[in-house]
Amino acid sequence: MVANGRAEQKTENAMTIQKHKTDSYAVLFLEGSLDMYTSLDLKRAIEDIQPGPGVIVILDLALVTYMDSSGIGTLIKLLNELNEKNAALFLSGLVPTIEKIFKVAGLNNFFHILTPEERKDKYPVENEA
Repeated sequence: MVANGRAEQKTENAMTIQKHKTDSYAVLFLEGSLDMYTSLDLKRAIEDIQPGPGVIVILDLALVTYMDSSGIGTLIKLLNELNEKNAALFLSGLVPTIEKIFKVAGLNNFFHILTPEERKDKYPVENEA
């Protein structure tokens, strides 16, 4: 398959990202694995939306099926980078297995985590059910 002028391979470690941006926030819907193989894709997707001061980036993780320590490390790095730009990173839709990891590691106190309902109410996207 060719997308954006480059060949893509469908692997077990694939992740797709759908971006929806407004002036004040962006919602990125992630699907698949967030790991050492896909972390760079997430970093590029956030760079593409060019979040500036006051912008909130929300990562909807409801369809993330796997996250390893590289994925968690990427989230922490992105949080710090966005904070340096006076932007913010919120997470939403953590599946139970990933939510458990966040609680055990204390990351639920480090990240601003929205329920799916809060995300839809406060940061809606077009054509969302």
